[in-house]
Amino acid sequence: MSGSDLTVDYEFLNDCERQLSNLRTTFKNIENRRDDMEKHWGAGNIADAMSDFVDNWDDYRTRLVEGLESTGKLVAETRKSFESLDHKLAEQGKGKHRGKGR
Repeated sequence: MSGSDLTVDYEFLNDCERQLSNLRTTFKNIENRRDDMEKHWGAGNIADAMSDFVDNWDDYRTRLVEGLESTGKLVAETRKSFESLDHKLAEQGKGKHRGKGR
């Protein structure tokens, strides 16, 4: 077979893996600043709304970090699988070429 039916862009997969890791680290390292900010919220309904917002943000941020980590692992495993398959196919191709020379 002269051409390939599938082309894998390893540079793109590496870049995706790196960017997902950077995003995960950024969101994971955002400190909970509730204690620092509470005094600026005022009182009553506004303070309650801000408290609810911060609670929701913490929950969604945790889910976002988990999703970024999971996606990063999937990208890494995909890249590793393609690299392994690519190596195996290259070795098989070398074996076929050696056999033809005899």
